[in-house]
Amino acid sequence: MFEERLLELLVYLAGGWLGFCYGESFLSLKWDSRARAASVWLLAYGAGQMGVSLLLEQLPWMLQSIYGSMASLLAGALLMGALQRLCFAGELSRQVFVLLSFWAGWGILRFAVSPLAHVLFDWWNPLWQYLAEEGLARGLLSADWLLANMQEISRLTLFTVLLVCRLVQLGLFALYLRLIAESFPKPYMLNGQESLFLLTPCLAVLAIDLTLRVMAYSVDNSALMLIYDRAPESLLLLPMVSLLLLGLVVSAVFLFRGLVQFKEEEQKRLLLEKSVADVHRQVRELEDIYGEIRGLRHDLRGHIGNLTAYVKQHLPQEREELEPYLAGMERTVAGLDFADKTGHPITDIILHQARQQAKKRGLHFRADFHYPPGKDFDVYDISVMLNNALENATEACGQVPRGEIEVRSYMRGNLYFLEVVNDFAGELKRREATDLPATTKEDGRHHGLGLANIARCAEKYRGTVDIGTETKEGRQKFRLTVMLYQRSS
Repeated sequence: MFEERLLELLVYLAGGWLGFCYGESFLSLKWDSRARAASVWLLAYGAGQMGVSLLLEQLPWMLQSIYGSMASLLAGALLMGALQRLCFAGELSRQVFVLLSFWAGWGILRFAVSPLAHVLFDWWNPLWQYLAEEGLARGLLSADWLLANMQEISRLTLFTVLLVCRLVQLGLFALYLRLIAESFPKPYMLNGQESLFLLTPCLAVLAIDLTLRVMAYSVDNSALMLIYDRAPESLLLLPMVSLLLLGLVVSAVFLFRGLVQFKEEEQKRLLLEKSVADVHRQVRELEDIYGEIRGLRHDLRGHIGNLTAYVKQHLPQEREELEPYLAGMERTVAGLDFADKTGHPITDIILHQARQQAKKRGLHFRADFHYPPGKDFDVYDISVMLNNALENATEACGQVPRGEIEVRSYMRGNLYFLEVVNDFAGELKRREATDLPATTKEDGRHHGLGLANIARCAEKYRGTVDIGTETKEGRQKFRLTVMLYQRSS
């Protein structure tokens, strides 16, 4: 009848729209216009599904009941696969997963919703009988009116029940697709084993769905409604099995996301270890260089002093010519001194390099940093934290005109604090797993490790890292505070 046809078409269009949005969340759109691609998708999908439905109705009833739904599922999958290739671009394994997960969910949900239709009809029949008897007894209805409108009431009841069931099915289906789309790691490239891991649950659900369809129509040529009467427990078991199968697909995606995150964290851990090893090597080299520079500076000052004394005593005539030269040498040697006296040569060098970088970029640099007293802290860890903090600050500050960087340290009892404040532009976005700011660079796997390095070093001293933003004098500031615990006073 017309109402059923209209409802069928609306369901096809709703399913087509969900399929388009679902594919869009995994694949890149080939067309320049999203509206045009969606229109072509919906028209082709709706028309194709209606055409298949009308064609299957021409088959004998026995073939319709047993194989009609299977043929409809297969035809819909082929149609969606063709539209997917037409509208979207992406790796083949991802396209296959989108297709199979979509139809596995849509097919098995039929067995989650059909018991609802059976229950609604069972509730409606006694309710309608009660309403009709009460209406006749109270004179609200006449027997002639009931006989004349019984067919229309039955059609309206059937349409209402089908509408409710389809809305429930579409709602559960939309939730299922959303859970998968939001959980799937989008930029990740699937390999063969990972594709098999994701596709196996979808194929299992499809196989169970087809098996249930054959079984439902093979028992004495009866349909699902009769099976519910013969085995009432199936009214609960079938929806439970259907939802568990959907949960199997969703759980596989959740597990896959966890595996991808673990792999990425493992790669980052290896990069962190390599970075720390490089810093350790550089620190050792810098200590050697610093010792050589300090010795050279001492020797040069002694030589310049001796030359100056010799010129004064033995070369009075050449004194005016040699004194500017010797003064220039003295200034050059003085330039070997670092502006910051932090209490450790390595941190002196790190601050000197940071000042040089800030000067090249036109940034204002202020430092009040002192190496922590005592022997509780490893110079490697302090160097890693200070160097990474200053590198991040210099890079962020370079995007702001006349940017400022301020670094300072101080003790509060047994707590040592390192604080770096810098200007920055943009929005601070944090990673869910670590609560640390996410890198703004495209290659997130190999960048954004500085703060993770700092947090890792702070944990060794039962410390914490606090990151926040503030507005000061009309400028947006990024503040990094590292707290370390000193075991001995």
